[in-house]
Amino acid sequence: MQAYPSRTEDYLKELREHSRAAISAFDTLEHAESLLSLRLCLQKFLRESKDISKIFWSSNNKKLGESLRAVFYIKSNSPFSPAAFSGLKIVLKETASLQEPAALSYDSGTKILTANGNKYEILPLFLAVRDLYASLPFFDELKTCTEMLEKDPQNATALFQKAVLLYKARRLEAALQLIIQVLEIVPDDFRAWYNRGVILSEMSRLEEAIGAYDRAIELEPAFEIVWDNKGVALARLGRLEEALEAYEKVLLRNPKYAEAWAGKGSVLSELGRKEEALEAYNSALKIRPDYLEALKAAGNLFSILGRSEEALTAYNNALQASPEDPVLWAVRGLVLLELNKQEEALQSCNRALELKPGFKPALEIKVEILSRISRQRARDSQ
Repeated sequence: MQAYPSRTEDYLKELREHSRAAISAFDTLEHAESLLSLRLCLQKFLRESKDISKIFWSSNNKKLGESLRAVFYIKSNSPFSPAAFSGLKIVLKETASLQEPAALSYDSGTKILTANGNKYEILPLFLAVRDLYASLPFFDELKTCTEMLEKDPQNATALFQKAVLLYKARRLEAALQLIIQVLEIVPDDFRAWYNRGVILSEMSRLEEAIGAYDRAIELEPAFEIVWDNKGVALARLGRLEEALEAYEKVLLRNPKYAEAWAGKGSVLSELGRKEEALEAYNSALKIRPDYLEALKAAGNLFSILGRSEEALTAYNNALQASPEDPVLWAVRGLVLLELNKQEEALQSCNRALELKPGFKPALEIKVEILSRISRQRARDSQ
């Protein structure tokens, strides 16, 4: 990489432009309403993707292409590979000559393209483009990790750092593969097990995630955030009593852990123990008065329990932390309506609609407010 710095910058610029254009074309493809539009969007998407492939498998500068593939963790079986593009070249030729609408179709649900009776799955190619585009901002850091690994493929630190970078780019499968490699080198690294759990959880592989969290806890019981994440995973699986136990264990270790109090509140609320849930959220807010999620959750519970004044206070505090949140303005309007403060409620809903025009909950609340105002005026005029 270091031997061709200027060419690298050129390639990165081209990759950025091609991937952005391919993503745009694919998005338009999803809403194509005519054969011509479908054909043009498809051709644009495939050509831009093909140009990306040419950069990674460049015949003019094979070493630089190999280096770029290593940095971006692009394998030989990638949808960008020349072998993968052999079939798509046929699609490009076919779409240029198709005249009958029935000969070309695209199912936006399955992401299957049909041309002259042949079916082509193009979603993997789009996902590869999306992953590349998300990785580009991390190029320098990925390059540093890759250079460290070229010197020592067993460098667990470099593997771990690269996994974290790919996780930030939302390339979860690639990040997981690197974490697996880390654990093959250092099987008792509790942070690697924790990160494995985080990635698996994001992939909705919750049982596996809990197993990874349990291994991290076994290696380092004092690592509190693992207990918190385990509680979230258990709650998502509906194992609420186990989730509650996980939160209580971490709070015994650290009663000042606001996130654990909020997690406990969420589980208690799901269990129908709403007053206890409020106590948990209040505990979180004593530690972090501007804790947005706890303020929202407390406001919702107060509203459900008919404690409108307290709900209004919670929503007002939440809006101080997140003043551009249309949902908060809308629910605040509903609470104000319950308090018979109709004009203020209307202003709150209008603010929600300014931030998000056409926002259905705000529109529905606004209709109810206007209806009540109309009825009130009718009574007053009698």
